[in-house]
Amino acid sequence: MIRKSPIFLQLLDKLVSDGAPRGSIDILEFPKKRLLIEQRKNIRNVLVIRSGVVKCYIAEDNGKEYILEFLGEGEILGEIEVIRKTPGMATVASLTSVSVFKIDKSFFLQLLKTDAAFNQAVLELMATRLVNTAMRASRQQLYTLSYNLSQLTKILQEGQIAFTKNDLSDYLGISKRSLNRLLKGE
Repeated sequence: MIRKSPIFLQLLDKLVSDGAPRGSIDILEFPKKRLLIEQRKNIRNVLVIRSGVVKCYIAEDNGKEYILEFLGEGEILGEIEVIRKTPGMATVASLTSVSVFKIDKSFFLQLLKTDAAFNQAVLELMATRLVNTAMRASRQQLYTLSYNLSQLTKILQEGQIAFTKNDLSDYLGISKRSLNRLLKGE
């Protein structure tokens, strides 16, 4: 459930090693629990995760959060907002220390127009996200919460990443109380 795109990361590494124009791609480091993108705020750059894990979530007006996805190496952040010229549709926060490529939005848009391989990689990543979102929605409808929680905790243990109960309940779209009941087996 931590999405990764190593192929896109390799493509970006190649762009950097081939000599991208100065200032068009930089590397930034973020500590754990730092906001990389804020919902409803303007996006100045596209970010690509080099290492670490982030959570992408929507905060509702009632104060509740819904985690869209956990993202890892090679995943793009802010591309939809840059393409659509809109403020951030979600907040992205680091769960671990994170290293990212920061791509100037003008350069990102230029690459989409002039670099067929880059454009294709972005399209494939966005299509994969669409498929993953549809599959997640169907799993949430077709399987019990207990099953979905067991699958999620199994994946998190394999990745050796600690998530809070709030993160788990926000990802599953349930209250913390319901999560505690599930964990106790009620």
